Amino acid sequence: MNLEFPHFCTDNEKISQVKTWSIGTKEHGHGTFVSDLIECHSVRLAETAPGGVYDWHPAPRKQYVITLTGTIEFTFGNGELLVVKPGDVFLANDLEGRGHKWQILGDEPWRRLYVHLDHAPAT
Repeated sequence: MNLEFPHFCTDNEKISQVKTWSIGTKEHGHGTFVSDLIECHSVRLAETAPGGVYDWHPAPRKQYVITLTGTIEFTFGNGELLVVKPGDVFLANDLEGRGHKWQILGDEPWRRLYVHLDHAPAT
C-alpha cells in the first residue's frame, strides 16, 4: 500500500506545479500501515489569521506541511489550483523560481505543522 499526497515541485523551467508524491508502507497490524521512518531536521508550528494571504514565494526548504485547521487555496506557476483542508499533508519542494502563492478561505485560521527535512536556516 502507498500513501499519496500533493508534492509542490518545479519543472525544468523552474515553474511551480503540483504532482503526486507516494510513500510505500508495510502492514503494522490491526489494519494499520506504516512507512519507514523519515528523518527530519526540525519541526515548527505556525498559525495565520483568517483572511491571510502570501504572494508568490518558493518553499524555504524541503518540508512536509500538515494542516491542522483552516482551508487554504494554493496557486502554482503553471496555473494549477489546490485546496488544502484540515488533516491534509503536502510536500513543499518548489525551492526555485517564483514558487507558489496561497490564500486562506473561510473564517478559520490556518494552523499547521512544518516538518523540515533539511538543515536550511529557520526564518
